[in-house]
Amino acid sequence: MKAVDPVIATLILIAIAVIAGVFVLRQFLTMANISSGQRFLQVQDLVFVRTLSVDGTKMNISMTYSVKNTGDRQITLKEIRVPDANFTMTDLDILLRPGETYQGSLQIMTNADYDVTWEKGTEHTAIFVYQVAGTPNVESVSQKGTVQ
Repeated sequence: MKAVDPVIATLILIAIAVIAGVFVLRQFLTMANISSGQRFLQVQDLVFVRTLSVDGTKMNISMTYSVKNTGDRQITLKEIRVPDANFTMTDLDILLRPGETYQGSLQIMTNADYDVTWEKGTEHTAIFVYQVAGTPNVESVSQKGTVQ
């Protein structure tokens, strides 16, 4: 039985090392993309304000919020939802350049029957739906806010 020529053995080892290196690099890049699953939209402030009617049987709820584009591309705020109030505001089309902050206020309930779940100090979630420029998909970020 003949031994493998040292040159061929070296080439085989180099090929194996290159293949292993490509595999490790691919895994590293995949993990880097997953861990940097960057959120472009950050909710900086979210407050719900409840006002009661004089007799205390009806209430109005408004929401004040502040959002910031923390990414490196322009985003469009498309929609805001408050599931506990069955509220959805669509077609917002608010453009935010990188680093820009937007402050807004929405009336999410008007003349609604009093509901104990909206007592001062309770928390409710708002969902902000946005699209990053150059991508077809929309993303969302949710944040809890307190009733004042």
